[in-house]
Amino acid sequence: MNDALSMLLDYEAIRNVKARYCRMLDTKDWEGFIDLFTCDAVMDVQEDTGHAPITGHEAILEQVQFAVGDARSAHQVHSSEIDLKGDEASVVTAMQDRVVWAPGKSPIPGAESITGFGHYTERYVRQAGTWKIASLKLTRLYVEVHPEPVF
Repeated sequence: MNDALSMLLDYEAIRNVKARYCRMLDTKDWEGFIDLFTCDAVMDVQEDTGHAPITGHEAILEQVQFAVGDARSAHQVHSSEIDLKGDEASVVTAMQDRVVWAPGKSPIPGAESITGFGHYTERYVRQAGTWKIASLKLTRLYVEVHPEPVF
């Protein structure tokens, strides 16, 4: 296979990992979601939580379930910038999310829902032929906080 074709296939495989990330997060497929990460992955959602980055499947899953386990959500990503270097890739992807928590379940005081805009900055690694997320940082550019659900 030529280098250009191989690179395009890697780009598409990485985009598919991120697409599955969104779908599995929104459908609460926790087993499928956490399988997208390396075992020692680092997640930095410090802007949302105020807590230091976390490491490993158990901590990542616990944080994500705390944040959206009691919510209906829709995560959308687009315009990925992918820089491939062998079996590693640096990726910046634009994102938008809509999160509506069940009554009384919001982790944000006074909020019932949010609409956010920003970027995921990630590092992917290929393990046994499969691309996985090794680190993820969420940076928000703007967040609309809604006191009541908007449908």
